[in-house]
Amino acid sequence: MELRRAALALLGGVAVIAAACSSTAPPTAVSVSKTPSVTSVFASGGTVTVAVPYLPTNFNPSTPAGANRVTQMVMEQIWPQAFVIDSSYQAETTGFVDSAEVVGLAPMTVNYVIDPKATWSDGHPITATDFEYNWQQQLLASPALASPGFLAGYRDIKSITGTNGGKNVRVVFSSPYSDWEGLFANLIPAHIGERAGWTSAFAGFHASNLISGGPFVVSSLVKGKRLVLTRNTRYWGPPAHLQRIVFRVERSDRASLAGLSSGKVSIAEVTPSSQVDNTVARDQALNSALTVTTTPSPVLWQLAFNLNDPVVGNRAMRAALTFVTDPDQLVADSIGLYDPVSDSADSRVSAQDQPGSVAGVVSTAAYDPVQAGKLFKSLGYEPDQHGFLRAYGVGSRLILNMTGPQGNSVIDALERQLQAEWASCGVGLIVRNVSMNSLLKTVLPRGRYQLALAPFVMPAFPTWNAIIYTDPVVPTSTSFPPNLRSDSFGSSSSWLWNMPTPAGTEPGAASLGAVTRDVTGLDDPDVAAYFQRIMSELNTDARALLVTKLDDVLTQDLPTLPLFQQPVSLVQRSDIVNVSESPGPAGPLWDAEDWVVEMASASG
Repeated sequence: MELRRAALALLGGVAVIAAACSSTAPPTAVSVSKTPSVTSVFASGGTVTVAVPYLPTNFNPSTPAGANRVTQMVMEQIWPQAFVIDSSYQAETTGFVDSAEVVGLAPMTVNYVIDPKATWSDGHPITATDFEYNWQQQLLASPALASPGFLAGYRDIKSITGTNGGKNVRVVFSSPYSDWEGLFANLIPAHIGERAGWTSAFAGFHASNLISGGPFVVSSLVKGKRLVLTRNTRYWGPPAHLQRIVFRVERSDRASLAGLSSGKVSIAEVTPSSQVDNTVARDQALNSALTVTTTPSPVLWQLAFNLNDPVVGNRAMRAALTFVTDPDQLVADSIGLYDPVSDSADSRVSAQDQPGSVAGVVSTAAYDPVQAGKLFKSLGYEPDQHGFLRAYGVGSRLILNMTGPQGNSVIDALERQLQAEWASCGVGLIVRNVSMNSLLKTVLPRGRYQLALAPFVMPAFPTWNAIIYTDPVVPTSTSFPPNLRSDSFGSSSSWLWNMPTPAGTEPGAASLGAVTRDVTGLDDPDVAAYFQRIMSELNTDARALLVTKLDDVLTQDLPTLPLFQQPVSLVQRSDIVNVSESPGPAGPLWDAEDWVVEMASASG
């Protein structure tokens, strides 16, 4: 029985997407009463087609080539997940484990009970051996990943032992680790990895290696076009409701929307826009087949300051620039043009609606041109007769340079608004836009900027953000110590958090589409100390308070100014239920085993 859905949300979930049912024999119908007066008929099969911009090249999400959103969407339903992140930021166990709980604190010990029937699709049992293999390999592989925040947890593990034929897994930590629920995702079959390699076994589609421990299997792949998951006939748990899920490559929002209109696509994540609204409106005028739900994504846009720059490296200058910035107006005149309910962000480590994120959140500095003027004057900048800020009112103008991504209409509008706000207070702003790949791969990690508009990721586990704010890119030839045995890392070791990154690099940033390291140069021991305390605090309320205090420290440091979380529109055909957006990397695929096609509905 799946603990995260003891009562299946088959009928009460968000009504979403319709998928083209299989073209083979008609599916068996099941009648279920939604209310005393309405009866719905659901298919015990069918097909859902999901639009994606590309397909996996390596199916292991814990490799550099596989560390991306699409690979996680695919593998969420293939490999066992100890926990998943639901639409409310809650970590929930899956059918893979019957229970997972902290059973001791001296030392911290977590006991996982694997379902006795749990097996891989080749017949091998899923046991503690898989846990131990994944632990050891994560220690070796994770430092090179784009988002290695969970590495601190794997390094803190002291031992893993199995009993009851390996179905009871006892994980002992050297010190308390509050984000333990984020570990052991995408559990890789040890007997395959040991034979064929953690990375090489899953480079490309090889059916003999890409076995399943979940409700679906990868059944076919046409490079650059589509990938098909079919129901795992050897799955030991309750079978998935759908017969298959097809991932269809659509390389743009326009193509995805066209696919939705034609019926070739059932679900697509797209950026909110008038085109989305028009597509859904036209469809609803004809047959009401499409619906759209817009929610904040985990992507946080921030204004980043280069702390090594002689001008904006001055904290008083950053504070003054913050006082002449109106985040609410920036949002209203950029992303707000497409999604009017978008709000300006307050936190750098907690997402909107994340549990604990409203526990006394410290807001960024309020718009205050008068206070800004005082700070500018203290720095030697005063307005001339035209209102331009100049050194002592007569010298060189205060003109700053900002780099952003090109080809993004929302960011273009935000840049224009920011130029106008700063110009009204006498600050000149020159904007230079480059490709997103160049911004993330070269400009930011090499410090070739003064100010930058860049996307960051808000993970479901706040301490996974530590590497963004505590890992200055340093000039070293290696990115991690040569000895990665877990017993070489004590709880007080700086390696528990910091993984010094070679200068001028930012692992996986371009493929992830977000900043992955501390590109601002922030080096505040108080920030690292708060992350350490949060990571070891198991009390939920105390942890939320520490997160708030961490936010306060980051607000005082001002390495960045948070602007808004990028919204995402989940457009879907309305005859499929139980689809919802998760803030985790799997997006709507977090519970795809529960998706079901609604065939008919009639009054009783």
